[in-house]
Amino acid sequence: MKKLFSILLLAAMLTGMAACGESAGGERDTLTYIALYPSDSLVPLDISLCEPNVMHAVYDGLVKFDTNGDIVPRLAESWEDSSEKTVFHLAQDATFHDGSPVTADDVIFTMDLYFNQGAYAYNFEERISSYEKNDDYTVTFYKTAPYIDLLTFSIENIWILPQDAYESDPEGFAEHPIGSGPYTFESLDSDGTVTLKAFEDYHLGAPEVKNVIVKPPVDPSTAIIALETGEADLVMDAPISQLSLLEGNEDVTVVLDPSTWSANTLMGLNDRLAADPNLRKAIYHGISRENAIKLANEGIGEPAVDPFSRRIMGDFAGIEYGPTYDPELAREYLEKSNYDGQPITITIWQESYLAQSVQSDLMELGIDIEIEQVDSTAWVDMLVNGELEMTIAPLGTFSSTIESMLITMSSESASYGGNMEISPEYDELVARIKQESDEAVRHDLIGQALELLYDRAVAVNLFDTPFAYVINSDFDYNNVASAGSLSIFLGDVKLK
Repeated sequence: MKKLFSILLLAAMLTGMAACGESAGGERDTLTYIALYPSDSLVPLDISLCEPNVMHAVYDGLVKFDTNGDIVPRLAESWEDSSEKTVFHLAQDATFHDGSPVTADDVIFTMDLYFNQGAYAYNFEERISSYEKNDDYTVTFYKTAPYIDLLTFSIENIWILPQDAYESDPEGFAEHPIGSGPYTFESLDSDGTVTLKAFEDYHLGAPEVKNVIVKPPVDPSTAIIALETGEADLVMDAPISQLSLLEGNEDVTVVLDPSTWSANTLMGLNDRLAADPNLRKAIYHGISRENAIKLANEGIGEPAVDPFSRRIMGDFAGIEYGPTYDPELAREYLEKSNYDGQPITITIWQESYLAQSVQSDLMELGIDIEIEQVDSTAWVDMLVNGELEMTIAPLGTFSSTIESMLITMSSESASYGGNMEISPEYDELVARIKQESDEAVRHDLIGQALELLYDRAVAVNLFDTPFAYVINSDFDYNNVASAGSLSIFLGDVKLK
């Protein structure tokens, strides 16, 4: 039945894809991309409603990743980065799609909007203490702490808007956005399909692919079928478990890279678990990472020994502070706990198989587990209001640092840490990490914080798995960093 549904859905989707991949002369001039998220908004201030790779196409950021994961120019042609600030020098030949130049005034105007109207203003406030225009083509962002990486943060969070066009008609701008990116906006259809056209005056060179059709997201099985039939050219975050279906298919190229996200079971999000370290440790040691991989990820992935993904852990990856899965140790902690047999609720909006794996392991220990599934909006509300008891959610972004992840587990975090067990010792370490400019000293403090995080047992990282994208072999785009960050720079796609 599921396969039939996928086929029917594919048939409906392909109706809008047919005959868009070739020009009249038979040469490829169009790429069809199945989006990660709907394009409910085309204005970066509403980032939670935007398909990020449409943003990368229409708007320019200050910098971007190249194929090796190195940071290279976009609107900023050069920069100086220190523990105090990041100075960006703008390219003086960059223009918006309406022909107006991109200047420091546009950057400052955009930053004002992000801070005052942006959906995630707190992300900016946590990282940027102030910003200023130095001259018509130079801006400076001042950091809130020495460890802050504003270069990586800017890639996925700062897209520059034209001040004059936006101020003159914000509502009209939302209907027909103007950026300075490699593609201009052409249309947004009623079904959510976005059509983009190459910006021939793009300052880094006009894209080789002249048209991009961005189709709304579909289930992974349908996306894979569309790739196999050639009706779609690009899919991001392709399910690892389904990549075997593409083995031997010379019409597609698969690119893999370790992700910065990890599948976490977060605990201590209410008074019962926060107040009972023995119960937390029973749960921590009672969950099999191997079982989670088998049941939820087709056996693909590596059992986690680190609290965060290996990509975020960096030099600290693989340092074991003690056992992870140890059923006998878990039972010892359970006996010392205050657990009274009342069910513990795991609330999720996705990852149902992971939740079932955790439920099975813990019920075998004698801990009663109930699974509650809600939509993503309700889940966020419950998280913010401190109403979650346990939950499973991906933790980390490609702009995350180990410092920022440790902060997430401290009491100052508005989401996770603020609703967990409060550890004054851990909070003090995090406060020192935030302000320490000596990298060697900060490295030592991070090690201490990781040891304490293990002892607190407030979060269980289950496994690490790579991200993937799949692209039609008619196109040349082998960007490993794009796979791991789920960011595709469509202007860099070449024709073979």
